Amino acid sequence: MSSPLMRPDEFERAVLQLPADLRERARRIRACVLRDDGCPYCRIAGRSLDLAFRAALYDQHDWARVLVAEAESYADADRHAGSCARRRPTFAPATQVWRGVHRQVTRWADTAPVIAATDASWKKDAGGLGYITTDGRWGYRGRTTDRNDPTGPAKVLVSELRAVHLLLSAIEDVPEFLLLVDSRRALTFLRTWQCGRTDVMPEGYDLRPRRSGAPALVRLAERVAALPGLRMEHVKGHSGHPLNEAADSLAKIARRRMTEPFDAVGRAADLAASFLLTWHQQAAVAA
Repeated sequence: MSSPLMRPDEFERAVLQLPADLRERARRIRACVLRDDGCPYCRIAGRSLDLAFRAALYDQHDWARVLVAEAESYADADRHAGSCARRRPTFAPATQVWRGVHRQVTRWADTAPVIAATDASWKKDAGGLGYITTDGRWGYRGRTTDRNDPTGPAKVLVSELRAVHLLLSAIEDVPEFLLLVDSRRALTFLRTWQCGRTDVMPEGYDLRPRRSGAPALVRLAERVAALPGLRMEHVKGHSGHPLNEAADSLAKIARRRMTEPFDAVGRAADLAASFLLTWHQQAAVAA
């Protein structure tokens, strides 16, 4: 068996050479260059992706697009080897994504102070929420919408805030941390709530009680108001910040899992570990 084409840190450096519209597509099939389980389809996909990185390095972006598309066609084929992680089916039903997935990369469990990032993603009627923290915690949740959806017209904004709610449900034991969000509108609401104005809600958001009690954003507003150790900053989206990129990718995985069967947990775990390694390496250099 041959060895993987590159390490996770090498992949993250290489993927930033690609045009912005290709980066998420490359990350979706990153396992093809990070591991070699003997599957010929993964091997070909990995080699095509590696060639795409080399083309982008020399500004041959048209060739990079061709090669990424070729890598995707092999990575998404239905004829992977029996032992291959990409072989279909069978994966957990989408209802498990609805409940949310929460994990931790234990290597970074003792990191302090904690920095966290959240993000949301929507496409048609499927959405996803994602979060990651520098102490290794990460998670995602998917959701769909219908005519009874209580979100209201500000779907993207509400989703960004729901991602923060998902994060806070996972780090209740962390009294002080820095939260990074790439939505200025969401940041405005969070800061408004932190000042005690918890009655301010996005336009059209349904405030009627849910089966689980108060609406998620009402609970979020109260929690944010009760967290004096919470600091918040805006981070520019899709700018290469490892934590923001990780939260964005986790949200997209959650969204896709609502409509497609694939190993979402495995892919998310690989992605989270890679982005966290990149962040900690950059932090060590900056220190």
